[in-house]
Amino acid sequence: MKRQKVVAIVGPTCTGKTALSLQIGRKIPAEIISCDSRNVYKYFDIGTAKPSKGEQAEINHHFIDVVEPDQDFTAAQFAREGSRLIEEICARGKLPIVCGGTGFYARALLEGLSIPEVPPQKELRESLQKEEDNDHGLLHRRLSELDPITAQRLNPNDRFRLVRALEVCLTTGKTFSELARAVEAPFDVLWIGLSIRDREKLKVLIKSRVDQMILSGMLDEVKDLCARFGRSQKIMNTVNYRDLCKYLAGELSYDDALIEVYRHNYQLARRQMMWFKTNPKLSWFYVDESSREKIELEAFELIDQFILQ
Repeated sequence: MKRQKVVAIVGPTCTGKTALSLQIGRKIPAEIISCDSRNVYKYFDIGTAKPSKGEQAEINHHFIDVVEPDQDFTAAQFAREGSRLIEEICARGKLPIVCGGTGFYARALLEGLSIPEVPPQKELRESLQKEEDNDHGLLHRRLSELDPITAQRLNPNDRFRLVRALEVCLTTGKTFSELARAVEAPFDVLWIGLSIRDREKLKVLIKSRVDQMILSGMLDEVKDLCARFGRSQKIMNTVNYRDLCKYLAGELSYDDALIEVYRHNYQLARRQMMWFKTNPKLSWFYVDESSREKIELEAFELIDQFILQ
């Protein structure tokens, strides 16, 4: 059976992935599947650069505002529900566009990766969180002993994913890397990557975006989230929100909080670059070397050839 065709637009933050996906959707009948581990949560709007309500109304988007901030949403869920969505979008005669910077989600959905579906273990998670509170870095050290492959790819400060990997190990007796095995890729995918070569220009783009988010009310958004949900795992593991939450709690000055926000966004972009660079099928476009118009034109040419194959 002929596999369904999917376009994936991926890459680090601040490179224009959303804008390109919208431009494609304006010219080709398409629906957009957000591939962002924070866009799935309600109320995380400004600080995640979530597509606006107008953009979502213009072109149908999926996996945006699907769960509350105090609920869990896993890569396994994304892969399972995303596969169903792709089939439905193709059945409607439209092109599915998977767009975002969460590499593990993209891999789970499009590269053929079977994710362990282990239900959340509330008591175990709370115990692991307390251990980390008492000894920062313990989770990463413990995971390094149990599952060094997974520990190597995770940031030592990414508490949520460290807890999840340990949860899988301790519940099943097998490592996350062992259970997250490769299977046959389910779709025919055209991979388009947006990136930037000049790291200093990336820093400028990040600072400009963060400053615009602040002007758009991101601080009030963080304040509201903290008031409603406390210093939850989702808030404290999300770039932009974590450091502003610390400012609101009096743990950082405003200027220091902004410096940390800029720094953590840059670190996120670097991790995203490293993740996607391992995919040899990606066609890369560099936003600091070509105009947006040229990138759009060349991306459309690739998509036209891909659809006609």
